[in-house]
Amino acid sequence: MRVLLVALGFLALAAAPAEAATRTYSSRTIARSLADAATTEVGLRVADAGPVSKVRVFVRLDHPATSELTVSLVSPSGVSVPLIARRGTGSNLGSGAGCGGRLTGFEDDGTELAEGSSPFLDEPWAPERPFARFQGEEARGTWRLRIEDAEPGGRGTLRCWKLELSRAVVETKRASRGRVTAELSFVERSFQYEQLRLRIRRAGATLVDAPLARLNCDGCPNRGFLLAGERPLTVSDLDADGEPEVLLDLYTGGAHCCSYSLIFRHRREGSTYGRIAAYWGNVGYRLVDHDRDGRPELASFDDRFAYAFVAYAFTAEPVRLWHYEHGRLLDVTRAFPAVARRDADDLWRDYLVARRDPEPEVRGILAAYLADSYLIGREELALRRIEAALARGELGTGRSKGGFPAGRAYLGKLRLFMRRTGYAR
Repeated sequence: MRVLLVALGFLALAAAPAEAATRTYSSRTIARSLADAATTEVGLRVADAGPVSKVRVFVRLDHPATSELTVSLVSPSGVSVPLIARRGTGSNLGSGAGCGGRLTGFEDDGTELAEGSSPFLDEPWAPERPFARFQGEEARGTWRLRIEDAEPGGRGTLRCWKLELSRAVVETKRASRGRVTAELSFVERSFQYEQLRLRIRRAGATLVDAPLARLNCDGCPNRGFLLAGERPLTVSDLDADGEPEVLLDLYTGGAHCCSYSLIFRHRREGSTYGRIAAYWGNVGYRLVDHDRDGRPELASFDDRFAYAFVAYAFTAEPVRLWHYEHGRLLDVTRAFPAVARRDADDLWRDYLVARRDPEPEVRGILAAYLADSYLIGREELALRRIEAALARGELGTGRSKGGFPAGRAYLGKLRLFMRRTGYAR
């Protein structure tokens, strides 16, 4: 099944890179022999200053018996936290070739080590003592991975280790186009964002300079912000009127939901900026100029389909395109039949693959496929295909399956849903 958009809109604009308060420092692939029945230390130099707010560590290490090892992280000031202390009944931490393999990861919210076994793959694992002990420590300096081998006779090799640090320092992200420059400042703590402030300058004059809590949309969170994507700030002339808009992409948090954008537009009459909120739900958006007319479309998927027919893991959502026009978002999907046709064809291929499973779950795919088909006038073909899937038992038996309509009841809900959402006219 195709992957839904989860990282939000990117357009290649003149966006100056910000100082990244979360960075990963790596030993790169090495082959450092471990002293037998002794202690080995391997350092990483961190040049970035600021108080530590969160730590993650990743290790790739070969040793015949992890139960003989204690592996610790030591800060520049000498504070030591054991990652793993004589755990497991097998060999190695991680697998594969050095930094390019699968590394054993440690973070405070990870799974307890007692629930795992060597080589401790797949999960992020909780260290033996919390990394919270490092909070407030100065990040700059040499951090060391200390490996203590308690028993003679088993020789090991450190292949790679990585340190990820989040620092509580003020960061800025900037984007500009023409005479408009936007700047977002914030402090990152434990991979959350606080003290967000937006500034917009136009033709040298500052017209917006306020905390996000004052600019945010009604009902949107005002604490624990999450920025969406690597470039959450974009300046683009969305309606091709010569006046660039400013887009700020945010995420509310949660298992799937929800992403939204604040779009700021210059008000010529008052030398100020107004804004609207665009809600993307689970799927996000990206800026694409499909018809190459110089005016980008905000390309997304229809989040109304999430959880409507199946659990989220099996959800598919039809394409949806928007134009921004003088402070409004207009649904222009029907004006781009080639895009909807490609999406329908992709969904049909996804269905043909999914139906091969011993217990196929195709209800979500077929719902999105039917919606796309309405957009391009192929709904009769799509409905015949869905009826054939019903006859083959692919839509489930009885009236429900997994808490969602199945069989003939699914088809009834599907037709009603198409009318309610405007696909069937």
